[in-house]
Amino acid sequence: MAEYKAVVRALFDLQKYAIKLGLDNIRFLCRILNNPQEKYPVIHVAGTNGKGSTSYYLARILQAHGFKTGLFTSPHLVDFRERIRVNNMLIPEHEVTYFWNEIKAAVEQRKATFFDTTTALALWYFARRQVDVAVMETGLGGRLDSTNIVPSRLAVITPIALDHQKQLGDTPVHIAEEKAGIIKEGALVITALQAEKVMSVLQKKADEKKAKLIVRDEQVRVHCSAATEPFTIDTPWGVLRGILPQPGCFQAENLALALLTAHFFLRKKGRTLNMNTVRDLVPRLNWPGRLQRVSRKPDIYFDVSHNVQGIARTMEVFQQLGNPARRHLLLGMVNDKDMNAIVDHICAFFDHVVVTEPATARRQDGEKLQRAFKQQGQNAKLIKDSR
Repeated sequence: MAEYKAVVRALFDLQKYAIKLGLDNIRFLCRILNNPQEKYPVIHVAGTNGKGSTSYYLARILQAHGFKTGLFTSPHLVDFRERIRVNNMLIPEHEVTYFWNEIKAAVEQRKATFFDTTTALALWYFARRQVDVAVMETGLGGRLDSTNIVPSRLAVITPIALDHQKQLGDTPVHIAEEKAGIIKEGALVITALQAEKVMSVLQKKADEKKAKLIVRDEQVRVHCSAATEPFTIDTPWGVLRGILPQPGCFQAENLALALLTAHFFLRKKGRTLNMNTVRDLVPRLNWPGRLQRVSRKPDIYFDVSHNVQGIARTMEVFQQLGNPARRHLLLGMVNDKDMNAIVDHICAFFDHVVVTEPATARRQDGEKLQRAFKQQGQNAKLIKDSR
């Protein structure tokens, strides 16, 4: 236990190397590890919003159909090991420690980043566990993201919006060009419905790579009228109706994208998507931190929305939950987000606001956040220490 904690501290200390987009370091690490990314099929997931939920739903669906399934997502909420799972079981502490002892010298030699190293850990662990398939969520972008070392023949692109503009570009088109970088030669690409200009970027990249681009809405339809009402997903293989543990019609859309992806993966394996299996699974698809209700009387929700589009969808749900005159918000942010635009979206939905500072070096200054609310006519209270 003590050794594991020391290893996690060492991994996080790699953040001193900041963000280095590019594949040189991950290629170097994977060569040392005997190129684990080539030992199993990978479904690669990029996008701005919903890629974590989509990846989780997809991995659980494949697991429910009998495939030993690896899942790599980021960031984690409580435990570093949340990032790397096989059949929804977190990577054991001793495996993290063993990996670090094997790779530490190479990481320090290359000044590899935290994300380079954790990506290598996931790829290595999935090979070690001999998974049948791995679902890999990109960290940032796609083209130069460490996960793009995978030779994936099946890619998924969730809704694209503005986020990480400093690294990816300041328009949805520029960001789409980076996300489209996960499209490999001859691959099958399944995308959520995108803005017209974004869709043009994806189609152009697919054409260049002789890849087939499928839009989810053309094959699978979602009907969802309210966050607290059952959704209906119409598919060529049957109708799915239910309520996910997390409210929000956008989660049903993420599930629909995962369903279509699972269908194509299973078909390639000579299998059929079993809708009864999925129906049994839906109530257990609990993805923490996404409009997660953690208390009743009063109702308290945790949510990790962090860009304008994601916040807007979250606020749509809050409009349907609780008494609008008694909604209270506790908000902390990191400093690379569009603070003013997010505050502008949030203000009208809450009667009382408290702002704080997350326990990270990237935290947004609480006084600046407080002033942003004041400029919108909302008197926010500042409590700097969020612990």
